[in-house]
Amino acid sequence: MSYDPQAFRERYRAGISALYNPWLHGLFVFAWGIASLTWFCGQLDQVRPWEWLVILPTLVFFNWGEYTIHKSLGHHKTSGPGALFYKRHTGDHHSFFVTERMVYDQARDWRVILFPAWLIVIYSLATLAAWWLLSFLNGNIAALFSATLLAGYLSYEVFHSCEHLADDHPLARLPWIRHMRQLHALHHRRDLMQTHNFNLVFPLTDWLKGTLHWEPIAARPQPLSQQGESR
Repeated sequence: MSYDPQAFRERYRAGISALYNPWLHGLFVFAWGIASLTWFCGQLDQVRPWEWLVILPTLVFFNWGEYTIHKSLGHHKTSGPGALFYKRHTGDHHSFFVTERMVYDQARDWRVILFPAWLIVIYSLATLAAWWLLSFLNGNIAALFSATLLAGYLSYEVFHSCEHLADDHPLARLPWIRHMRQLHALHHRRDLMQTHNFNLVFPLTDWLKGTLHWEPIAARPQPLSQQGESR
């Protein structure tokens, strides 16, 4: 039996504070993130060729972390801060979006797509701590490591947002984003969401762990909005 998220969407929207501004939410996340990224890049000084090599293993580390947190905390109940993440992700996000209805209807729906605005502050402080520790060994490696982790966070937000755009949006038509949109839509299928497709930007860890699931784009059900549903 298919699940219609409309009733949940209406309840969720009714619970959003009148003071919530989706544009301010998005602007703050990316302004803070880009400012922090710029600061880390400003710490680089005459980077030697071998120091640039730290970017690749850092991307792999971020990819693994994205997968692990998404799977372990986003789809399995835990205590403490993890419980909040589970409620927001499985409880809210996966109730709001299902494979047949992956598209958001209004800007205020960004609240259930983007991470909370305060999380970019916590994350950037963690990368700052990593930079400080690594700077005792090598300042350039420290800056590249932290900048790469921060870029990974921002790329996650961008890709996840694109994965909930309408199918005819120009960004949704870009080849790699289109590919990841399909993987993410499959992840939102009730029988797959706890077991497959946990990477949102690049499915490396999914591939390594054997949790990558693909079906042709032609097999994806069309959004109800494309079947004549009024929005």
